[in-house]
This record gives sequence, C-alpha cells and structure tokens, in this order.
Amino acid sequence: MVKLWDQKNGVRICYAGRQTEQMLSRGPLKGWPRTFEEPKIFPGRVAEAARWKDLTGTARTHKPWLDGMPRVIFLNDMGDTFTASLPEDWLAPELPVMAASPHHWLFLTKRPDRQRMFSLRHELPGNVWCGTSITSPQDQRLRHLMRTRAAVRWVSYEPMLAAVDWRPWFAQGLNWLVVGGESGPDYRSMDLAWLADTVAQCRDAGVPLFVKQDSARRPGTRGRIPEDLWVREYPKLLST
Repeated sequence: MVKLWDQKNGVRICYAGRQTEQMLSRGPLKGWPRTFEEPKIFPGRVAEAARWKDLTGTARTHKPWLDGMPRVIFLNDMGDTFTASLPEDWLAPELPVMAASPHHWLFLTKRPDRQRMFSLRHELPGNVWCGTSITSPQDQRLRHLMRTRAAVRWVSYEPMLAAVDWRPWFAQGLNWLVVGGESGPDYRSMDLAWLADTVAQCRDAGVPLFVKQDSARRPGTRGRIPEDLWVREYPKLLST
C-alpha cells in the first residue's frame, strides 16, 4: 500500500496531501477542495484545458523529450480521477471534449479496477493514456491495467523499492514505464542496480522509459543517477 502518513511522527507523507494542506492552511481557496480527503469536481476545467495552445511540432527547451509532440495534460498530479469517493461515470461527458482536442491526456490512478470498468462502459479516445501507480512488483493493480481498453497503458513505479521483471507486462501490452526513487524526510534509497536492470529491459522490449528522480529528501533530484541511466522518453510513436 502507498504510505500516506508517518504514524510515528504524525506527518503526512503523500506529497499531494502535504501541498493541499499547505495551500489551505490559511483558509478556503478558490479552485481547491475543502480538504484533501474530500475530492471536488470543478466543471469546465477540462474544456478550459482543451482550449490551450496546441504544441505539436514545437521544440521544448526545458523538456526536450517532448519535442514535436502535442501538449501532454496530466490530470492526476493532485488527485485521482477514479477514486471511490467520486461517481463512477463523472468523467464520461468530458471524453468528447478530450477527443476533439489536439492534446494528449494522462490518467493515473490507484484504483485501476474502476478505471478498467470505466473503459469498458465508455470508449476512450486514442489521445487518452491510462496509467496506474504501483508500489510493489506484483501489485494487483497491474492486472487491472492490462485489462483496460486504452491506446496507451502505462505504469508509475514510484518509489522503486525492489527489482521487477517487466517482461511479462510488456508482452501483455504495457506501453510506457515511469520510475523514480522515494522523496521525503525518511526516504528509502533506490538501488541503482534495479534501475539499470529496468533500463535494459525497456531497451530490449522497445518500451519507452521515463526516469523521474533519484531517491532524496527533496523531489526532482538527479542525485546518483549516471548519464546512461538518466532516461527520459515518452511513447511518441504511439501518440501520433
């Protein structure tokens, strides 16, 4: 399971929860839920994002791995589209809006069972990528993801706390892998041998890999990762 709290010290570990608490520490804030535990739907946000400028064919100075690609919109950096506290089909009316846009839309959920059922009830546009977060090599979430109807199926393995044999999942249609070390005050160190093995597996299978960060107190650090393991790729061939 994902650790949300350090029970010993009474500190929230989940970065989204920490940031939400920090933003709301002075009172209610427009565009934010009342609390992190009470997700809120904000109608119109998807339509607003769909109107953002198309970035297809442009160079990204600070994100060269996205050069030439359409804009990529990540829906779940601060929440979970398929969390159990939201209605099962609340996102369905937004699918035509996403389909009509030139962008790519990334879903990431800890409830891929609900995402899978959603994909069976509603045909997902080709520019929607479905992902799940895992925290262990044999996470049941992977099995639900592989049964999800989506043009791109991807996994976020953060933090990387053990070696994984990804080859069976690549054979079943895993299209993209994102990995990274743990961050926070009591982070556990990522073994670079696990990362090297993951890079080799992705190279052999022709699956793009995005290495997000090393394990460190503060997120986003390159740390000990050498150049040959600092891989930052998106599934460009699948996104065209």
